[in-house]
Amino acid sequence: MKKVILLSLLPFTAMAASTSIKGIGEIYQDWDLICDNTGTCRMAGYQENRDDPVSILFTREAGENTPVEGELTILPFGENDRDIQVGQDIEIWLNDKSLGTIKHISDSNPDKLSEEQTKAILSGLTKESEIRLTYGKTTLRVSDRGAAAVMLRMDEFQQRLNTPSALIRQGQEKHAVLAPQTAPKIEVASVNNRKKIGLKRGEKQYDNVLALLRKAYNGCKDEDEVSQDITLYPLTQNKVLAEVLCVRGAYQRTNYYAVLDDKLSKVEQILAGLYNEAGYDEKQGYAFVRGTYKGRGLGDCLGGQDAAWNGKIFIRTSKWTTGSCKGFGGGAWQLPIFVSDIVVK
Repeated sequence: MKKVILLSLLPFTAMAASTSIKGIGEIYQDWDLICDNTGTCRMAGYQENRDDPVSILFTREAGENTPVEGELTILPFGENDRDIQVGQDIEIWLNDKSLGTIKHISDSNPDKLSEEQTKAILSGLTKESEIRLTYGKTTLRVSDRGAAAVMLRMDEFQQRLNTPSALIRQGQEKHAVLAPQTAPKIEVASVNNRKKIGLKRGEKQYDNVLALLRKAYNGCKDEDEVSQDITLYPLTQNKVLAEVLCVRGAYQRTNYYAVLDDKLSKVEQILAGLYNEAGYDEKQGYAFVRGTYKGRGLGDCLGGQDAAWNGKIFIRTSKWTTGSCKGFGGGAWQLPIFVSDIVVK
């Protein structure tokens, strides 16, 4: 059984809001398992190689006897007759037995599997099985490698092992399974003054702030890349957020962020190596920092997280991944690891 931790795509942060469930992200061969802090788990399977991108996603919330929902996505743009057309029927096969068809409704949204199709595929994946999708002259295959391991890990996370509601190791034990948790409410501060300030190289104030930032954190790639223009974002409580380029790679960059007093004389919080964007929420006016990172230059797997200003510090509000690098531009799915409800004070 091949197991890889998926969170290598995501920079670590110690600013997590408190919650009783810690989300996970793992890869078992051609299947991903992502469980978030509410107890909801999502398992996604893909084609075995990089060609003909296709993926099936199964989602199950925590709680006794909760149902599993199945979805299917196909990369809509291929070569010649491999293209899938809106309105076209896709026939699903499990070990040469037809499970019926689903209609391709949209190129921008996944197609829903029926309850019967979902149950049949999950049952087949407990052992070696062949899953095929056919439409027109095209045949796509979803790999079964790692599926049983993912199902077992999912049951373990949701505390279903040896209970009647387990996916793979069913039994008659009556112990309580993992109860669903409410997403934590995170209070953030609305910022009235949202006018950014730019500090240019060569200015005295720029030199002073840059020296302060370098003294507080020296982990940026080199002196040249931390010597770009500095942007200041006003916050509340007489604080500002400073932004400067830290590392520029071949296809993405990381910024160095730090919270300073409004006199620009003291660093009060460092956010380095985690984020590459800052701004204000357009509707609610709170300040945020965001990190979105590619797993590779092709951009078929992404990971990221957000943090928001709560009046004292930036605190994490979300963490997510799009799953394995399997040829889908922007990733096949949006898979949350940490979710929250933001409440503006």
